[in-house]
Amino acid sequence: MGIKNRSYAQTGDSKSSSDSELNLMRSRLIYQSRKRGILENCIIFTTFADKYLKTFNFEQLQKYDALINSKFDEWDLYAWSIGSKPAPQEFNNDILKLLKNHVQKRS
Repeated sequence: MGIKNRSYAQTGDSKSSSDSELNLMRSRLIYQSRKRGILENCIIFTTFADKYLKTFNFEQLQKYDALINSKFDEWDLYAWSIGSKPAPQEFNNDILKLLKNHVQKRS
């Protein structure tokens, strides 16, 4: 499938996680958003992460994690985010839609 699976200890139901675990996950994703392979993605993903990650729940963070840490290269991510190339079905979700809207508003 191309998505790296990450394991996070969870409390309660399967879709919830403690605040400290979510904060750790957010911090990692913010860092990874800033340290991309191409400048274009550094700008896109840094501004996106700064604006949205603090409000994402665990499920949304997982989707974002799967997107930016997939087997696909940086140019694929760039093409999907600007809408010049369709993303694989596994990434056609609310997070990619929000990312595309973010990029369009910044253009």
